[in-house]
Amino acid sequence: MNNLDFNHSINDQNVIAYTQQLVRIASVNGQEGPAATFIADTCRQFGLQVRVSAVDRERPNVLVLLPGESEAIGLLFHGHTDTVPFLSMKDPLSGEIIDGQIWGRGSVDQKGGLAAAAWVLMTLARSGVRLKKCVALAAVIDEESEHRGSVALVDDQLQAEAAIVTEPSDLQLLVANKGTAPIRINFTGVLAHGSNPWVGVNAIEMAAKTITRLNSLPMRYVEIPGIGTMKATFNIGLIEGGTAYNNVADRCSIWLDRRTVPGEDQFTALKQVEETLEQLQVEDPKFKAEAEIARPDWKWERIRQRGLKPAQTPPDSPVALAISKAHQSVTGHQVSIGYTNGYNDGDFLVNDLSIPTVNYGPGESPRSHTVEEMLNIDHLLTAVRVYLHTALSLVG
Repeated sequence: MNNLDFNHSINDQNVIAYTQQLVRIASVNGQEGPAATFIADTCRQFGLQVRVSAVDRERPNVLVLLPGESEAIGLLFHGHTDTVPFLSMKDPLSGEIIDGQIWGRGSVDQKGGLAAAAWVLMTLARSGVRLKKCVALAAVIDEESEHRGSVALVDDQLQAEAAIVTEPSDLQLLVANKGTAPIRINFTGVLAHGSNPWVGVNAIEMAAKTITRLNSLPMRYVEIPGIGTMKATFNIGLIEGGTAYNNVADRCSIWLDRRTVPGEDQFTALKQVEETLEQLQVEDPKFKAEAEIARPDWKWERIRQRGLKPAQTPPDSPVALAISKAHQSVTGHQVSIGYTNGYNDGDFLVNDLSIPTVNYGPGESPRSHTVEEMLNIDHLLTAVRVYLHTALSLVG
């Protein structure tokens, strides 16, 4: 069976319905079990090998395998079952189709890519095609928080010759991602009544001075071969402080989201912040602050120590070339190649498991985490075919 025959064997309505079913399953971070069970059960129905591994209580990873003539995994698809909370999103589990989009929490981030990859494995299994190597899908938990699912893949020493992270990429081929260093700075002042501010030391004013100084720091630039320049950034995302409006604040904390580029990690980013604080203390002996790696939702010491690292794969790697060719074949257009300013679990595949990994997935990434999250159906159907062509190219 050639690629054209496979294309004709894909029933678009079934792909859409399968994705709608997955979107309708609540799987907010910490509650991934039902979504994992759905993927495992539907893949077993097509005769695929399925391994369900408890990672954290009732939160399992699912590894789906289509065997080949060799035991080696020639291509691994990677996706996550968890979503962010519903927040104020209306009907987050409806899965309704609105103007060519599937509505619902997780439709973009990233059940669309997960469903597309699962459907490709089921299509290949149903076809009876003989593959030279295995194709696999890892559906992991906890991507939206402590990344326990991908850490478990590392602990299992999962090996593959190539991988595709199915996170939304607007159908662009992304060959690099930034890392992220969550940094909290705690400022300590001296409490006093607001009518006598000279008696105290204001921690909020320390924070303001620090933010101004951080804004003036030079950020690292890195050239991604064949792609362009990637720049490190930071964002002040949270601030807490003070005890009352009419008191001098004796404490304040700010959280930074420091995005790192290749050549940096969270400890080099932390050092840059610490050196800034030391300089401010030299300028003002009353200035008192300490920085640490911290994120409000991180309780697991292992991820605090490891951090979330930047990663990159050459744009002329076999998996990147295979996707480029598949995208051209399916859409009639050249794929746009770049990198993401965001982070994805390709980090673990590249940095810990040495698997050449790229990101290609359906969905407009700016819709992720929003109250209007919905997946472009044309993206979904294109991704299924591109994944299928890529798999056949690499292992068929």
